[in-house]
Amino acid sequence: MMKNITVITGGSGGIGISVVRRFLEKDDIVIVLDMNEIKDEKIISNKNFYFMKIDVTNPSDIENAKKYIEKEFNKIDNIISMAGVNMKSEIGGMETVTIEDIDKSIKLNLNSHIYLVKILLDLLKNNENNNKTITIISSINAITDYGLPAYSAAKSGLYGFMKSIARQMGNLGIRVNTLVLGSVPHNDEIIENNEYFENKLIKLAGKEFVRPVDVADTLYALIYNIKGIVGQNIILDRGQSI
Repeated sequence: MMKNITVITGGSGGIGISVVRRFLEKDDIVIVLDMNEIKDEKIISNKNFYFMKIDVTNPSDIENAKKYIEKEFNKIDNIISMAGVNMKSEIGGMETVTIEDIDKSIKLNLNSHIYLVKILLDLLKNNENNNKTITIISSINAITDYGLPAYSAAKSGLYGFMKSIARQMGNLGIRVNTLVLGSVPHNDEIIENNEYFENKLIKLAGKEFVRPVDVADTLYALIYNIKGIVGQNIILDRGQSI
């Protein structure tokens, strides 16, 4: 029986590495699509790990990835679309954000996810697996005031996109959801005496940050253990958005 194929964008980031590890542990074949290569030797040496250097904002790059996946595996079981980051000029809000960065933010944080689903859909659709999934990573910027105007608009757009395709995807046997994250310090980031994180910590009802391993465990559970969740905006933020 062929192993499940899980495609992950943004897999080289601080959260992404934990997600890649989790699905390799499950013995999935994991294909990471990213601009930045993963340097973790344990991941690189895993026979089930594949990496393609692509720009997810470029549909032609995604088309090339599709051709490779189709040739090698002829299917996809799971898409985890994680690529995204805010632009530096957004930090000061509308007064500082540049027109160029507005375009870049929308293209990366919204358009790239839509491109990915559109282009890879056939590899999901033609797969006879009865547990196929698309999970898009969003942010609490979509549901509360945390500034970053273009980034927040894009993340809100992901929820609208997910809701607009959930029924259609369900008819194709594909479960689609968004996972909404609050602040997630990466494993190598220092929290204590860090003004940024200390200010965020005050707003956490759980008084502890979600960590990358929590994101990985939640994604794994959502895809493989909790199969009744469809078309939902699942918030993972330790109460930060309350």
